[in-house]
Amino acid sequence: MKKDKIIKTDKIIFAVAGLLFAAITFATIVKDNVPEWKYYQSEFKYIAAEVAAEEAVSKIPSGIQQIWVEDLDRVDRCVTCHQGIFWPGLENKEQPYATHPQMSLFNDHPPEKYGCTICHGGQGYAVDYISAHGFVKFWEEPLLAGAVASDYNISEKAALLETNCNVCHRYERETKGMPFINHAKDLIQEKACWGCHVINGEGGTIGPELNHIGEKHPENFDWTNFSGFRSAFNWHLQHFDEPAQIVPGTVMPKMGLQTRDRQALALLMMSWKDENLPTKYIPGFRQKEQLRPEESSKRQELLAGDGAFFIEKGCFVCHSIKAFGIKSPTEKGPDLTFALDDTRVRFRQTLQEFVFDPTQSGTMSIIFSTKIILTDEEKWELINILTKANHEYKKNQNNNQ
Repeated sequence: MKKDKIIKTDKIIFAVAGLLFAAITFATIVKDNVPEWKYYQSEFKYIAAEVAAEEAVSKIPSGIQQIWVEDLDRVDRCVTCHQGIFWPGLENKEQPYATHPQMSLFNDHPPEKYGCTICHGGQGYAVDYISAHGFVKFWEEPLLAGAVASDYNISEKAALLETNCNVCHRYERETKGMPFINHAKDLIQEKACWGCHVINGEGGTIGPELNHIGEKHPENFDWTNFSGFRSAFNWHLQHFDEPAQIVPGTVMPKMGLQTRDRQALALLMMSWKDENLPTKYIPGFRQKEQLRPEESSKRQELLAGDGAFFIEKGCFVCHSIKAFGIKSPTEKGPDLTFALDDTRVRFRQTLQEFVFDPTQSGTMSIIFSTKIILTDEEKWELINILTKANHEYKKNQNNNQ
């Protein structure tokens, strides 16, 4: 009798366990086959009811939603989950239910003409959380938000969005709502980066062209002397801090940049891409960078007269020429106003001898053989200009005494 009770109890236990297993299996199957977006849409109706009338809530669409932008050939399904972006009053709700911040942006950037991912990043076709946010293998445009900001160690996560904003606004000298990129554009002028690099179609050729540097894939960077988390952003960050350490043999000088300066410039580099956008999406489109009036005037002044030689050849990046009112942004080398005397004192050569054979100076020997390659005619022009600069400067000094 006792044995029968034990058998009966065991049968009940096994039956209950079987039912629990079946229930768990069924729940798992249902969970795996009911997409996340259905849950978010169901929840959003309850949240929307807090700020809207019942009639408005009843008209909330269900199913997969998308924005198709024909001009950009983009399909973004972000609104499938983010149904609250157009609903005022939900600013303090968590994502994906919250109102879009700065709704006034839609005045100039209507979603039907821009979509979502062109600004925010992510994978527009996807409708599950991980894939839609771009955190999947082989997808190289993740959502520019907190997770990526953490990898880049940027405290202001909104700064990342500026890289995408500047894809369209690259030719504007200053753009409202882009403090990091605007700061970087100020630094480009302040440090006269255009003296060595072609930027937005203009500039020198001593350094690499930067028109499309943002398209350079991380695999194509040289990581030999890099340390830390490998990303294009972090490579630029270290390069702006110690150019010669990251790229041995470079003539790019150390600029003495602060952390925010380097972050801003790194974001700017990443923004310089060629997205083949219709020109109507590019404010101020001219294939040429816009300058403030005082910057344009200063550049024209530098490119006029005898001093133009040093600007066009990029010499001024390292050398000031006081005689022509040219101040180097780095002052890495001596003032060339005094080159006529300096070559005799430092290298025991005349200026002519030094220009034609600068081997006494290791740095200038490299510069003249790899970066600033002059014809014999240009070398004589350089000698004559420097001689003239020295004599006129001394003459002016004597007259002022």
